[in-house]
Amino acid sequence: MSRKIWTDTLGAFALVLCVAGGAVQAEETQPNTTARAHDLIWGTPKVPADPETGLAMLERAASEGNAQAARMAGELLLWGGPVPTDRARAMELLSQAADAGDAGAARVLGEQLLGGWVLPRDTDRGRALLEAQVKSGNRDAAIKLGEAYLYGIGVPRNREKARDLFETAAEAGDATGLWKFGEEMMWSQRDPAAAETMLQRAGAAGIGSAYATLAEGAMYGYLGSGKVSRAKFDGYAKAARAAGNERIEVLDATRRIWGISMRGDGKMAVAQLREAAEAGNRTAARYLVGLLRDGNAYNVRRDPKRASTFLEAHADLFTPEERANYEMTIRAAMHRHDADFAPLAGEIAPAMAKMSAAEARDLFKANPRLAVYLIQKHLAKQGLYRGPLDGFAGRGTLRAMERACGKMPGDMACRDGVLAPEIVGAMLRDGWGA
Repeated sequence: MSRKIWTDTLGAFALVLCVAGGAVQAEETQPNTTARAHDLIWGTPKVPADPETGLAMLERAASEGNAQAARMAGELLLWGGPVPTDRARAMELLSQAADAGDAGAARVLGEQLLGGWVLPRDTDRGRALLEAQVKSGNRDAAIKLGEAYLYGIGVPRNREKARDLFETAAEAGDATGLWKFGEEMMWSQRDPAAAETMLQRAGAAGIGSAYATLAEGAMYGYLGSGKVSRAKFDGYAKAARAAGNERIEVLDATRRIWGISMRGDGKMAVAQLREAAEAGNRTAARYLVGLLRDGNAYNVRRDPKRASTFLEAHADLFTPEERANYEMTIRAAMHRHDADFAPLAGEIAPAMAKMSAAEARDLFKANPRLAVYLIQKHLAKQGLYRGPLDGFAGRGTLRAMERACGKMPGDMACRDGVLAPEIVGAMLRDGWGA
């Protein structure tokens, strides 16, 4: 290289460094902003949690054109957790990020507009957002749009379109859609042999959950005739374990509880789950806490105190948010008298505003009457219920819940029964502004 070219190149490089250095000094870089905000929102061993400050930091960065920050703030306000939800503001931020080219924001916004779960349904816009992302090579969007066609979410069911989208995602390196397609085919008993083949493809492509699904189908007789199907469990369970799937230990314990291909033994199933949890299996630990808290009305008795003891002894297997939720539901399980409802409602109200749908369903399982009491209070404030606040799902309560269910976003199967865990959980979240 000549001296002139070298010095010219060096001079240009120095100029770039000078400009970049000035920009860094003038304002914090985008990755640093979002990383610091993330640490403040969720907390780390070195950074105490301060969700409000973290959210404010993201919103400030979003106002300055940071698409990633807009998406992070939008998702936080959409789902809640560390902060209360604000769906209108979430939609603004996600739209801003999607318009700026953030693929994650476009996928989330498209999925929610198509499904109508937490945002008002806008089928045309939701589908258009996802289709545009699929064309740009976004495999996550292909899977979400495929699921919409597979289950008929916001669009007519179309299994051929679903399969094409899942194959597109698999070619791009994510076989999750093949697992979903095979799972639906298996449970519907549309074609057990084809379902098994599809799930095997997904498992071979790195989706360990597909092997757990195959094991579950085998134990319940969905992979051929009863004995033929159940004989396949051990092989698929071995494959699931080799793939690092944690849920297989829960399925194996479920076989033990209900006596599938063996004598039912709740005590041994609890010991099996405890052993898996002590080996670091978080899924088994979560299942065991719920099982001990609620019992199964068969061979595992309700024992909230034992659930609490296990939770305390194995706190490292749970996130701080999970521990707080389990502690709350265990308290609810321990207090089932009418006089306990009002104090409990006041105690858990702050947590309810940030509760996920799964956590709300968990509260219903822990104390069904408390959950109904909370819904009665909310419906009474809305003028939909005028009966006693007693936690009993009588005729008046059920009618009020049916009226409320029809007004909720998403495809709630209200006619199938408003006491379904999914509907009760959604009403609990809706009742506290979530």
